[in-house]
Amino acid sequence: MIRWRETEISPDGTRKRVLRYERLGDMSRKHAASILTQRVAAAHTKHVAAPSTRTFRELASQWQATVLPMYKPSTRKNHRHILAKHLLPRFGDGLLTELGRQDVQAYVASLSQAGYAPKTVDHIHDVLSAVLRTAVKWGHLPDNPAQGVDLPRLVTVRPKWALTVPQAASLLEALPALPKTLVGLALLTGVRRGELFALRWRDLDLARQCLIIREAVYEGTFSTPKTTAGLRTIPLSTLATTLAQTWRRHAHQTGTNDLMFGTRTGKPISPNNVLRRWIRPAGDALGVPPVNWLTFRRTFSSWSHQQGVPSKVTAELMGHRRVDLTLNTYTQVMPNASQEAVRVIAEKLFTIVHTPEQGEALTH
Repeated sequence: MIRWRETEISPDGTRKRVLRYERLGDMSRKHAASILTQRVAAAHTKHVAAPSTRTFRELASQWQATVLPMYKPSTRKNHRHILAKHLLPRFGDGLLTELGRQDVQAYVASLSQAGYAPKTVDHIHDVLSAVLRTAVKWGHLPDNPAQGVDLPRLVTVRPKWALTVPQAASLLEALPALPKTLVGLALLTGVRRGELFALRWRDLDLARQCLIIREAVYEGTFSTPKTTAGLRTIPLSTLATTLAQTWRRHAHQTGTNDLMFGTRTGKPISPNNVLRRWIRPAGDALGVPPVNWLTFRRTFSSWSHQQGVPSKVTAELMGHRRVDLTLNTYTQVMPNASQEAVRVIAEKLFTIVHTPEQGEALTH
């Protein structure tokens, strides 16, 4: 019989040294010593004597308690929903060590076969991968079995679009003071919904004609903006400044720390209620397709692109770290933009190729 000690990870994530032994049967002392050396070396390499006995449910519970609070409120809500509805029913009682890449691939395939949209499958996979990534960090798994899995190709289910200038002008004209100011600032600054509804009067700097973005709100919970790039100062046009000043004369509370768009009791108002009560009905009456707060943000990006604003500048104004995200996700080609581009290019090329000699009349 040979004996050795190894490090074992217990279900609560703690490590302890345990004594292991193995009956070898009839063999020489030299042969037994060789086997013992192999066992000790294997234990030293793995830093774990036995596979983790933790279930996916146990890990997910601790992940929700210690890791998920690091996420933004909206992300926390979405991840909890995915865990409860999809991941725990499928993987909850299984051991982590029995979850392999083939199992994850089969699960992804089952979601697609059940009719889930590719983007939904991608979100579910992201949450699963985040939990298993923590399992690797905590020493329960040697690698993440959710990595390297083939996912369905992402497709755009709903066409992305942006408001034209006439559509935006008509919509603003049809709205009362509160929604008019909200829509106007969203169109003229490109702020995120949570940033817009978290604005306080202290964030409106009239001397410098700018908005200072330092907070975001989601379902009544305030936090910092989505990314570090979200902490920014946005210059205001004269129109945007006028909208804000006009709204201040209607607002219930206008103290320095009061919300610009708060309820009578000073709490943040619901973005969905503003859409449902004022913006959507006005759009329907004008024949404008259903809009949401992302539509206004996308419109700002698209207008900026059409007017030749450098993509990096637009990204900074919108609080993006990546220029490609601004260009590929939020920027849409405006109606007639392609036709105008062809016309401009043709005129420039015609001028270069057919520059008339001095004294020669150029006829069309």
